Amino acid sequence: MKALVCSVCGYVHLQDTAPEKCPVCGAPSKVFNLKEDGLKTKTDIVTAGESEKKHLPFITVETKNCCGQQPCHEIRAKIGEITHPMTPEHSILRIVFYADKNFIGYTSLTPSLNPVGAICVTNIENKKISVVALCNIHGSWLSEL
Repeated sequence: MKALVCSVCGYVHLQDTAPEKCPVCGAPSKVFNLKEDGLKTKTDIVTAGESEKKHLPFITVETKNCCGQQPCHEIRAKIGEITHPMTPEHSILRIVFYADKNFIGYTSLTPSLNPVGAICVTNIENKKISVVALCNIHGSWLSEL
């Protein structure tokens, strides 16, 4: 699916116009490009092989007191129906979190880590949660809750 992608760091912007600056690397809006295949979704795995099933984020949200404020929510994302490999040659680089298509945070990963990320946020009641996983080989994958 079409998406605005930062040409510096690969961040995918879910809104129709580029942000003033990339929330991940700080690059200016002029480095964002509209890519026809900027995001892959669950429909892209229906006909895919086993390797593609390693990229889709699985999202859970739990209400708790994780950041000292009430109520707050821990949004967790595990990448892949089948665990994604995490090697220097092939890995998930970043997991980005959104509420109603607005960037709310990200987790950077290294090959030594499991492909799982979490953030703690407030004020997300009744909002659509989206998560994008960035694979260094297979691009960005979107799930929504």
